[in-house]
Amino acid sequence: MAVLDAAQSDVGIIGLDVMGRNVALHLAEHLLNITAYDWQPPKTLALQEQAAGPAVRVAASISDLMANLRQPRTLLIFSGADTPMNFVLDELLPELEDGDLLMDAGDSYYKETDGHKLLLAERRVQFMGIGLAGGERGARHGAVVMAGGAHEALHQSRPLLEALASTVAGQPSVCCFDSAPAAHFVKMVHAAIEAALLQLLSESFDLLQRSLLLTDEELHDPSGACHIGVLNGHLMDISGRLFDPVDKQAPPLLVENSLASARSAALGTWVAQTAREWGVLIPTIEAALETQHAAASQRRQALLAAPFRQPFGRLGDDPESVLDGLHGALRAAMMISYAQGFALLIAASKHLDFQFDLGEISRAWKGCTRLRTSLLDDISVAFQAMPDLPDLLADDDFSQNVMAFQENLRQAVWRAHELDTVVPAFLASLDYLDSDRAAWLPVNLIQAPPRSPARITLPLAML
Repeated sequence: MAVLDAAQSDVGIIGLDVMGRNVALHLAEHLLNITAYDWQPPKTLALQEQAAGPAVRVAASISDLMANLRQPRTLLIFSGADTPMNFVLDELLPELEDGDLLMDAGDSYYKETDGHKLLLAERRVQFMGIGLAGGERGARHGAVVMAGGAHEALHQSRPLLEALASTVAGQPSVCCFDSAPAAHFVKMVHAAIEAALLQLLSESFDLLQRSLLLTDEELHDPSGACHIGVLNGHLMDISGRLFDPVDKQAPPLLVENSLASARSAALGTWVAQTAREWGVLIPTIEAALETQHAAASQRRQALLAAPFRQPFGRLGDDPESVLDGLHGALRAAMMISYAQGFALLIAASKHLDFQFDLGEISRAWKGCTRLRTSLLDDISVAFQAMPDLPDLLADDDFSQNVMAFQENLRQAVWRAHELDTVVPAFLASLDYLDSDRAAWLPVNLIQAPPRSPARITLPLAML
């Protein structure tokens, strides 16, 4: 174990999984001295091997860590499955003093965060919830930072938050809230939307390959079919690697890994549970979180074993029309996914009294390399024009944009049916759109009072 020198560190980091390690390295590059600790020696060893210079050091114990931090002490905690937040707090409480600032940057359930806030308030310890978006790359090079806490804690931590953040148009991608649970709630919704976009992208490429019989080289061509054009950020940069059987030494497929990670995370369970509690419909997000979607390479091998089930390319469409149609379908479904995510944020203001500035949230989200899309500009404009907008689809410009591509969305679902494949997120998006627009749904017939079936009058459109 490294020997700590007499100089005291600016920030302590507890929890050295890949996120904690990358944040430590990133902050060190911003001229902050870091002392870090993890209960598992292999994780501290991994940080030592990556760190260069004395700005990042490791401690032998929690006591060593706390003794080597400048007072009042600031701690970033990356809790996880191996070290849940309750375990970390049990270890930390005897060491904490008045004025210390503890920042929970793990994937924490917002309801549990509220309990941690009350516990630490009794000890006169400042507490903040921190949500970081952007994955491992964001942690290493700048993330979207969602920070919640009391005014004094937010003011004290502002330089650190900006050091953690990426920038958009010269502004740090930081959005602040007045409570720790609010920050973790927004991070949860962000992760849910990201899962939906990844699922939609995966389905788009499946339809693209099935429709056009593209070779792996054509899918890799940066100027060709693989760039559908909706996402201009990290998702489109990596999307060409969705199918990669050519290079056997290549790292795992990033889109598929991201998709699996999004589905297995506890955040998915929490967002679905919250939506059901409040009666908020998020079918596209739930489809992304729940669908067992086999890897593209595995599906291809299965189809090769049963060639009579391969309707690849049988529609005879020209490549340009296929690409145009998928572009429109993906755009419409993405907008619907955002509408579902922001519906949860709007509901949180009602049920939890979180006073969200939705325009500011969408502005900050543009700094996420994994979720960057020009659609966030449209969303920012919508909420700036009407901060109390009840639903994104209630904005005239946004809804008209969705409706302009609704036929492409229907065509994508039809194409999947004809090609004998499943597109659960596209289908859920279309159902959401139609149910949101329909004044009369089949469920109304089921819910009619038993004693008055004769008085039910169907709309002319259903006759």
